[in-house]
Amino acid sequence: MLLTNFRAEYRDRLLSVLWRQWTALGVAGSQKAWNASVVDPEALLLITCTLARSDPRLFDAVLEWLRLNGQFINVQRIKRMLRDEVFVGEPVLNALAAAISTSVSQNKWAKLAGRPSTEPNSLEPLFFLSNGNPLPVVRKEDEGFAKFGFAREQFIKRGVAEIFRPEHPSNLLLRLRALLGVNARCDVLQFLLLNQTGSPRAIARDCYYFPATISKAMSEMSQSGFLVSTTEGRRRCYRLTPDTWKGLFLGSAPKMSWIVWARLFSALEQIWLFLDVESLAEKAPLVQASALRRILKREPLSRLEGRSRLLIFENDSAHPGEALIPFFITRTRALLDWLEDGCREA
Repeated sequence: MLLTNFRAEYRDRLLSVLWRQWTALGVAGSQKAWNASVVDPEALLLITCTLARSDPRLFDAVLEWLRLNGQFINVQRIKRMLRDEVFVGEPVLNALAAAISTSVSQNKWAKLAGRPSTEPNSLEPLFFLSNGNPLPVVRKEDEGFAKFGFAREQFIKRGVAEIFRPEHPSNLLLRLRALLGVNARCDVLQFLLLNQTGSPRAIARDCYYFPATISKAMSEMSQSGFLVSTTEGRRRCYRLTPDTWKGLFLGSAPKMSWIVWARLFSALEQIWLFLDVESLAEKAPLVQASALRRILKREPLSRLEGRSRLLIFENDSAHPGEALIPFFITRTRALLDWLEDGCREA
């Protein structure tokens, strides 16, 4: 099977996962409920800025959701993810932030948007059809997105989003932010609720904060008596006490998997960008396999190696030449199966 034949399947299945997560957050949809892992709204927004260019309905639903819930998004954390991971949707994010900054939390979104494009006459299509062709602007062009260099139909609110539902286990991070404010302590609490214990360095790495920020927060939180520390070798680890914290915030929900979504979504986005290259269809299978082999050795795909269920690509030398293509498709389908099952632990 050629990589070009796998493109549509990969796009549709990954978009389905994004729809399910946004639906859990409060976007109207008919997707199966997402309930086996906590949604990371910042990482989800970053991959949506790339993948939803193939799904205008999802893109506009997210814009509506952000206008209602934007005060609970951590813009500084988004900037940290953009610095540490590989995402290409920052220009789209800037335009989206400008469209949101007229409502709640105006200042932080305006800062993320930055200045409009200085070349409004050379616009890039924002949306694309399933065959890769640009979606034409038939009626009135959206002036706000045009200022940031993108051509699209004028945005029309359709009433397809609502305030996030705090009772949904997948919304744990947003629920903590609504209670305690948008800050690093919410991420610390979420990490400890799902992992039982953790060191400041591990939490800073997986939650995208500076180590000093997390160390200071955890040191102060431990003075409350609800956070206790132990020394394991040269590391200081923390845990919540008493154990009733988990029941308080997660209730009787099944065990929630801990996923570093920014790292995983970055890798999934890179796969999509590789499959979406127009010239790929013109290349022979052996050339496609050679290009694929180079992609798999780069970050962030190479960083998924050896991470439990996220181990999707082994030593590619066992699959010479064109044999790499069916191996890659089989392993990627297995990863998509795992995602569609809600990332449940084995």
